[in-house]
Amino acid sequence: MYLYPVNLNLAIDIGNTCCKYAVFSGEKILESGSEAYSKEFVEKLILAFPASRRIYASVVALSEADIEFFNGNGFISVRECLHTPVKSEYKTPETLGEDRWAAVCGAAFLSGSAFPFLVIQVGTAITFDYVDEKGHYTGGAISPGISLRFRALHNFTSKLPLIEAENKFEEMGMSTKDSILSGVMNGCLAEMQFRIDKFVNRNNKASVFIGGGDASYFDISNENHIFAVPKIVLVGLNHLLNLNP
Repeated sequence: MYLYPVNLNLAIDIGNTCCKYAVFSGEKILESGSEAYSKEFVEKLILAFPASRRIYASVVALSEADIEFFNGNGFISVRECLHTPVKSEYKTPETLGEDRWAAVCGAAFLSGSAFPFLVIQVGTAITFDYVDEKGHYTGGAISPGISLRFRALHNFTSKLPLIEAENKFEEMGMSTKDSILSGVMNGCLAEMQFRIDKFVNRNNKASVFIGGGDASYFDISNENHIFAVPKIVLVGLNHLLNLNP
C-alpha cells in the first residue's frame, strides 16, 4: 500500500453533475476522482485521509445537515477564505458561483499572478471569467453548456432527438443528428473562440485557462498562451487552503 505524506490537503468540488475531489501535497495532486455527491462518498475520503486539511465548494444548494456535516469534519468553505490571490469587483458576490471564484484563484496560482487572464469552464454551463491587469476580478459571462443545449432542443421541440456530445463533428450535418451535433458543438466552439480572440487581441496574448469536464471536446489549447487545466477548480481550492492556514 502506498503511503502518502502526512501533510495533505483534501479539496472537494460539488458540481451540478458530480462531486470531484483531489488530494494535494503542497501544490501537487497525488490522487483525484469523481462520483455522484453523497455524504457517504465524502466520509470515505475523510477516513482515507484523516489528517488532511479540507476545503469544499458547491454550486448546488446544500442542506443545513450537509453544511453541518462539512463544518463538523474540519472543512472550510471557499467563501470563508479571507486571503485570496485576486480582488473581486463583482457587484453581487453572494451570487458568484463558488466554482467560478475557485477557478479564478487557480488561474492566479498557475500564472504566477501574471495578470490579466481569462478563465473558461465548460461544464453544465459555459462560464467566462476575467481578471484585469491589476489583478481585479471584473466578472464574466454564463452560457448554456453542451448538454443543456442538446436537452433544450429535444425538450422544447416535438421531433428533434436527444443526442450526446461527440469529439468529431462536421461544419455541415447530412442528417438530423449530425445537424444538431454541428449546431451545438460548433456554436459552443465559436462562442469560446470569439471571446478568446477578443480578449487576446485586446491584451497582447495574455493567458487563457480552459477547464471543466466538457473542455476535452474542443481542441483550442494549441497556442502558447492557452492552457488546458481540467482540474482548475480543485487547484484553486487547494491554493486558497494554502493561503488561509
